[in-house]
Amino acid sequence: MLAPGPSGIPYSICKQVHKANERLLPSLFTPLLTHGYHPLAMKKANGIVLDKPGKPDYRTRSSFRIIVLLEIVSKIFERLSALRLTSAARSLGLLHSNQCRSLAGLGYFDAVATLTH
Repeated sequence: MLAPGPSGIPYSICKQVHKANERLLPSLFTPLLTHGYHPLAMKKANGIVLDKPGKPDYRTRSSFRIIVLLEIVSKIFERLSALRLTSAARSLGLLHSNQCRSLAGLGYFDAVATLTH
């Protein structure tokens, strides 16, 4: 489950919007991608400081870790951008034929099949 960022908009709302109209969010993001613009509101995040378990002394910075909660809409925008870049890279032949796992539709089985052949 994804935690909401500063706006407080939960992932479930974005999921319901997408379920109601699959083309809405991509159509909203297309002008941003076309013009190479990433709005400042989508760059904000909340940082939460957590104790690292089992530390003998909590007076040092190394006894803590920070979790950053990004805006859900920003995560969706970045995912859509990555999918479009992957599609363009595939269609232009910019990826090695043995590239696996980091691309949708290719996984461990593809890597094993490549190794066995």
